[in-house]
Amino acid sequence: MNFENTTIDGVESQLMNRLKEVSFLRVSLVLLLSAFICLSTLLSLTAQTNAQAVKTKGQTGQKLVVQSARIVGDKSATRIILEFTTKPKYQLFYMEKPNRFVVELDNGKFEFGDDAALNAVGLVINTRYGAITSSKSRLVFSLEGPAQLSNQDLQLKNKTGAYRLILELTPIDQSKFSSLIEKQISLLGASGGTVIKGGRVRSPEKKKGIFTIVIDAGHGGIDGGAIGSRKSLEKRITLKMAMLIGDALQKSGPFKVAYTRKEDVFVSLKQRLNFTKRQHADLMISLHADTLKQKYVRGATIYTLAKKASDKLAAEVAASENLSDIVAGLAAPDAKDDVTDILADLTLRETTRYSRAFSKALVKKLKGKINLIKNPQRSASFAVLKSPDVPSVLVELGYLSNRKDEALLTSDKWQKIAVKQIVATILSFFQTRINANAAQP
Repeated sequence: MNFENTTIDGVESQLMNRLKEVSFLRVSLVLLLSAFICLSTLLSLTAQTNAQAVKTKGQTGQKLVVQSARIVGDKSATRIILEFTTKPKYQLFYMEKPNRFVVELDNGKFEFGDDAALNAVGLVINTRYGAITSSKSRLVFSLEGPAQLSNQDLQLKNKTGAYRLILELTPIDQSKFSSLIEKQISLLGASGGTVIKGGRVRSPEKKKGIFTIVIDAGHGGIDGGAIGSRKSLEKRITLKMAMLIGDALQKSGPFKVAYTRKEDVFVSLKQRLNFTKRQHADLMISLHADTLKQKYVRGATIYTLAKKASDKLAAEVAASENLSDIVAGLAAPDAKDDVTDILADLTLRETTRYSRAFSKALVKKLKGKINLIKNPQRSASFAVLKSPDVPSVLVELGYLSNRKDEALLTSDKWQKIAVKQIVATILSFFQTRINANAAQP
């Protein structure tokens, strides 16, 4: 700063101005520094919040995986040991007729490959596991006799968050087992119920000129159905065939297709019947591929409803298919056979006539195209066919107990042939009514 030729007052004035400039710069720097600190703090807090949100979201939506399951012990004390990736939310309950012990899991997924570890041991004679709804899964342990849970221990295995659940069963008498179930019902209500998606949704309106066909893929979820010698699962075969038939059918005419299931989930027999009724179906086709003790038996069979089975084989197949709910850990169906009552209904008599007519037409179409069993039109008391006002048939596509049938049932070429003939039969069966609708102004 040059003070030459400047008066004292002028110098004083210049110094004051310079001080003001310096003060302004200091204040500006302080404000900028404060703003930077605030911004840094805000960004840091935001990052922490986002990270916590992601972490929380991951924890909440995390799928519980059952990594392994095994059964050890003897008939005096049997232990069920389950290994989980995270802490499980579970419910335990008993079922009778037959006696079973059930472990129900929330959002459980099974990823263990050693099924041998679940072979019959001690008090457990058989084990089934799988999904019963989109959010619940079960392990159902069939018991040799009545037993109770004498001890349970949920252990945190390590810092990764893995858990082990140990359940110990010991034998008791049947009266005590029944009393445990009564106590259980008083506390929890009746166990074993499932809800089908859309089960409480209002029934769709029937559209004029459109025929509704319900395609029922047998089994599903925890109920795998029959298993072939090559480990082919009935539930997968029936689901694939159901989707193929539905896709082809919707392209062939004025049909609306409704599926009892479109994924690997359990649907009870009652739910299948109720679903068919809600859809105001014009026809219901239930697809299956059972196993028989007589491994030489092969070929497709078309079943309709009857109070008394047409033959011993039909009775055996019906008995097997009607066990679906028990396999899934549901209450045993009422022992009373309501076919006796509903067969007296004139509506059902007419429905049965249509069912048999469709069965006859389908056999005629399939003959020479795919292998048929001897006397392919049969009947028995199938629970899934007990819709009093919907013509219904159960199609055994073949028998997984026969190696040749198993090979065909899993063949794309065979599936296309079978689908083509089934769709052609449905179109032909409704053709007269389709033409009548078309003729109306």
